[in-house]
Amino acid sequence: MAKDSKHGGELWAIGFVLGYSSGNIFDKQAVGRGDPLIGPFLRGLPSLALGLALMWKYRTWGQLKPHSDTYIGCRAIIPFVWAGVISTMGLFLYYFAIRMGGVILTVTVIETWVIWGTLAAWPMLGEELHGFLLAGWGVIALGLACLVFGQLRGQSLSHAWYWALPLALLTAMSYGVSGVLWRDGQLRGAHHSTAIFVQFLTSVAVGIVGLLLYSRVPVLLSTPLRSLGDFVSGGVLSGVVAVYCIFKALGLLEVARVNALSSLTPLTATLFARLFLHEPLSLPTLIGVVMVCIGVTLTQIMRSRAQKAFGQEPTVNG
Repeated sequence: MAKDSKHGGELWAIGFVLGYSSGNIFDKQAVGRGDPLIGPFLRGLPSLALGLALMWKYRTWGQLKPHSDTYIGCRAIIPFVWAGVISTMGLFLYYFAIRMGGVILTVTVIETWVIWGTLAAWPMLGEELHGFLLAGWGVIALGLACLVFGQLRGQSLSHAWYWALPLALLTAMSYGVSGVLWRDGQLRGAHHSTAIFVQFLTSVAVGIVGLLLYSRVPVLLSTPLRSLGDFVSGGVLSGVVAVYCIFKALGLLEVARVNALSSLTPLTATLFARLFLHEPLSLPTLIGVVMVCIGVTLTQIMRSRAQKAFGQEPTVNG
């Protein structure tokens, strides 16, 4: 029975990888025909719906009501608000990055969030930094070097691909910090349904502010239905399917194993991008993607072991 549960957990973790990677493909198609500035609003809607459904399922509305016995307090809620703000700012950058650099480059660079999340957890959560993490980080750095070399020596997606590098790195930083804020809120008693609802309610609000600030409401209304469908489909796959799968996997597997399997996302997204979008893929680029996956796996496993050794509960995605 335990063996069946383990295999079931692995399947759910693979479902996360497939869902998130598929979402990246739809995101690239969406920005090819639509305005990147409308993306964060549309992508946040499915995740907000998921948050509402989970809060109804688990009856966790009381965590947000000040006069409820289960109220968790502002100090537990605010981290998810900040996580929503910061991650959505990163999402704006992500759409521009994937438009200029494509799926392979952008998704692989974004996977460096594991580094930024670990660094952010040091001052914000008091987690220890250990020298053996440098092994994983070193492999990631070598992988990124191969990735860039592949773009320089091979056939790049566009002449502006290099602009995707800083944009994707800033996105990775925003995701890493958001993951730490998420962890902070959970440590203060927030249920994951509450976390998802508050973060994506904030995310949609920030998306609306972006629409108004950059006068994109008319653009949103005139966007072709196919492009709108791509934006929403990307949100459903990465923000609903992938999120649901990762929580199911965490209920059946150790966090370290879930982290290890989820680190296959860049490689899966690369294969999907080559197969469905025909993005150029040179041998150095492929080697770089594989090395980043290995480095992320090493970092995740070593971080989880360190947290266990120091009596902390291991975390997933920051």
